[in-house]
Amino acid sequence: MRIGIVYYLSKENWIFRELDRAIRKNGGETVYIPIRSITSRLMDVESFTSGGLNLVNDVDAVLLRTFGFGTTDQITFRVSFFEHLELCGIPVVNSSYAFRRAKDKYATLYTLKRAGIRVPRTVITESLGAAIRAARKFGSVVIKPLIGARGLGVIRTDNFDLAYRVLKTLYSLGFVLYVQEYIERPNRDIRAFVVGDEVIASMYRYSPPGEWKTNISIGGRAEAIKLEEELEELAIRASKAIGLDYAGVDIIESKEGPMVIEVNAAPSWHGLQKVSKVDIADKIIKHVIKKIKR
Repeated sequence: MRIGIVYYLSKENWIFRELDRAIRKNGGETVYIPIRSITSRLMDVESFTSGGLNLVNDVDAVLLRTFGFGTTDQITFRVSFFEHLELCGIPVVNSSYAFRRAKDKYATLYTLKRAGIRVPRTVITESLGAAIRAARKFGSVVIKPLIGARGLGVIRTDNFDLAYRVLKTLYSLGFVLYVQEYIERPNRDIRAFVVGDEVIASMYRYSPPGEWKTNISIGGRAEAIKLEEELEELAIRASKAIGLDYAGVDIIESKEGPMVIEVNAAPSWHGLQKVSKVDIADKIIKHVIKKIKR
């Protein structure tokens, strides 16, 4: 059994080492797929290659954790390539289009909302006027990049003038404007790690001193918790709504009840693993093996 891991620039990181360990633990072999050399050939027989690999013959499943960086053409091709590979019978985890949906915060929010899951009030627009009116209406706002990770580039402010300047700058640079109402909450949020139909581990993430974001990568503190059944069901519903095999679901505790603010299709679990007794990588790989055997 050979499981391919897609990488962009480097395959040397903790996540990949954990996945490789889990693959070997389950009797498999890891192969690495450089995304910048993927090639699809629509000949008499469809073929998919990358870095000397024939992906139909040389791998039994693919772990997709990145589309990398690139032009609109490059990203569109990469999404379609792995979707095409799935159509030809190779399991891709997470599925290409579900992965794309999760990377796009707009697509994530409307998918969750349509599934009946509570999300913060948000305005996404290319109109500077509409964004400014939203900032004035919300008062306390969070301005986010449409596509991002680890909380980078996310700004919170109660100051309308500052919000105006940030939005005007982003508009001048051609960015989509994403304005979200800031939701009052404790100085923590919840990360639930979902694999298949199960929350395998979860934690509170506490904000570091003087900070409002809770990301472990910026100094947030992790505390393992056992979620109440209602929150477990919410996390699983959110992951399923997006169409993911595994996900990091971020939940905040608001006065209106729990809200899902993000569903991550390529979650890190370094912080969670430090406080959890569950072998998270092993759970992911066992799920992949089940898909191979179907």
